[in-house]
Amino acid sequence: MNKLRLMVPSLFLGVLLIVVSCGKKAPPFLPTKEFSPKITNLKGEWVGGVVLLRGDISGPTGSKKDTDPVKGCRVYYGQYPLKNPPCAGCPIKYDGYHEFGPEVVTGKGLFCKVPARMKEQIYFFKVHLIGPYNAVGPPSDRIQLDVE
Repeated sequence: MNKLRLMVPSLFLGVLLIVVSCGKKAPPFLPTKEFSPKITNLKGEWVGGVVLLRGDISGPTGSKKDTDPVKGCRVYYGQYPLKNPPCAGCPIKYDGYHEFGPEVVTGKGLFCKVPARMKEQIYFFKVHLIGPYNAVGPPSDRIQLDVE
């Protein structure tokens, strides 16, 4: 009887340890997809309420084939009053993004129109290309556009 009293708690602890320690205990997630093409030489121009963004698409091989898998782009934007700009070197807070489809990818690179109706603002932009399965590529360089 004494052995049974020791055996039941030992057995219970052993089963509990096995259940708690077996397997990976993390929430499920989808693996991220790798996508390497990115925008280089990003330039912006304000024209009557929209910002025209242009840039080159550069990929690992440097050929036109790098643009084939591009399904669109995501343009992150931030804006600050012209009279109250962020300090030089300070991180930029992006207000959101606009997503565009494959129509923005041309034979010459990227060309898209981003709404920017307010004058007397400093706009910041960076662009990520989107590939198959909504994989997002690396960011372009950030550009600053002062609209007076």
